[in-house]
Amino acid sequence: MKQIRIGLVGVGTVGSGLLQLLEKNREIIKKRNNLDVQLVAIATRTPERAKAYTSLPVSSDVISITTRPDVDIVVELIGGTTTAFDVVHSALTHGKTVITANKALLSEKGDELFSQAWKNGVELGFEAAVAGSIPIIRTLRDGLSSCEFEVLCGILNGTTNFILTKMEEENWDYSVALKKAQDLGFAEADPTFDVEGIDAGHKISLLSSLAFREKVPFGDLQVEGISKLKSIDILSSKSLGYRIKLLGISKKTSGGILTKVHPTLVPLNHPLANVMNEFNAVYYKTVESGAGMVTGKGAGALPTASAVLADLIFYASKFGVKDSIIENNIFPKSKKAEEKENAARYYLRFSTLDKPGVLAEIAKVLGKNNISIASVQQKEVDKEPVHVIVLTHSATEGDFKKSIQEIDEMSSIIKEKTVAIRLLENL
Repeated sequence: MKQIRIGLVGVGTVGSGLLQLLEKNREIIKKRNNLDVQLVAIATRTPERAKAYTSLPVSSDVISITTRPDVDIVVELIGGTTTAFDVVHSALTHGKTVITANKALLSEKGDELFSQAWKNGVELGFEAAVAGSIPIIRTLRDGLSSCEFEVLCGILNGTTNFILTKMEEENWDYSVALKKAQDLGFAEADPTFDVEGIDAGHKISLLSSLAFREKVPFGDLQVEGISKLKSIDILSSKSLGYRIKLLGISKKTSGGILTKVHPTLVPLNHPLANVMNEFNAVYYKTVESGAGMVTGKGAGALPTASAVLADLIFYASKFGVKDSIIENNIFPKSKKAEEKENAARYYLRFSTLDKPGVLAEIAKVLGKNNISIASVQQKEVDKEPVHVIVLTHSATEGDFKKSIQEIDEMSSIIKEKTVAIRLLENL
C-alpha cells in the first residue's frame, strides 16, 4: 500500500474540516484507493485551535512545513496572498506537490506559482479553490478537455446567493439579508470581497483560463456586486419573469474573451434561476456537447474540505507512477474583448419625480442612443421618488453607458442614480 505524508498549513474553517475527514475516511481511502494518507506535520498561526482536532505537535512556523523531508504533499489553507504565496512558492521550490483552496492567490499570482511547479516537476492542485464541493476544475480539465467552449458562467459565491434568496423569499432589504448571512456564518464581518463580486471574480478568472486555455487576468475583469440592489429590484424582476443572480460570465467573442461579474436577470425557466441559498452552480456551453450545468454546496468546512481531500487522493495516486504527466496550467494571455461593443438587454430602474413627461424625457435619451424600450412598469407610491422600470431590447453596452450617464445628469427629474442590470441572453 502506498503511503503519502501530508503537511497541513492552516487550521481554519476548511483546515479543521480536512482534519475531520482525514480521521473519518482514512480506512475508506485505504480500501478504495490503496492509499495510506498520513498527516505528519501541522503549522498554523493559531496552534491552540488545531489541538482540538489532533494530538500531533503543532508549529506556528508555517514555512517550516515546506522544507521537511518527511512531507510529500503540502496543503495550504491559510488564505490571503502574502504568507500563503511564500508557503506555496517554498513548497514548490523544495519539490513538494501543493494542494490549495486559495482562489485569490492563484487568480492574482498564479502565473509565478504554476511556472514554479512546472519548473520543479511537481503539481499544484486547486479543486477546492472554486465552488466548494463541485468538481468543476476536474470537469473542465479532464471531462470536457476535448470540447471547444463558447460560454462559461456561474453562481460562484454562496454568500451573495443566500442574500439574494432571502431578499426575494422574505422581502428583506439588502442590509437585513446581509446581517442574517453574517449571523449564520455565511458572510464575514467585512463582507466586501463577497458582496462586491471580488470573490466571484477570482473564481471566474480561474475557470475561464481552464475552459478557454487562455490566461484571463483578474485585473482585466469588470466586477460589480449586489450592495446597490433593493428589494424593489428583486420583486420587480420576479414579476417580469426573472430572478436576479450574481453571475461570473465568460464568453468567446470575435474580439476576444469577455469576462465579467455582475448582477444578472436570469429567466425563471433557466436552470441557474433555481439555484438558491448558499448553493453554487456552473453552467457551460460547448460546440461539441451543448449546454450543461453542475451544482452543489459552494462553501463550508466539510464541502470544501471534501474537494481538498479529492485533490489529495488524485495527486497522491500519481506518486511513483512511471511517466506520470505533470499538469501544465501555464496559458498564453487572452485578448480582452471590448465590452462597449457587447450587445445586451437591460433592466433599468429610474427614480424620478412624480410629474407628467418624465417617461417621455427618458425615452428620448434612450432612443437617441439606439436603445428601444420593450416594456415599462411603474408602481403607484405615496411619496417620491417614483420608480419607473424599463426592460430594453438589445443594444451595445457602450450606448447604455452613454444613455445612463446622460439621464442621471437630468437633476430636474432624476432623484437617484439609475440601477442598470443586464439580462441573461442566449445562454
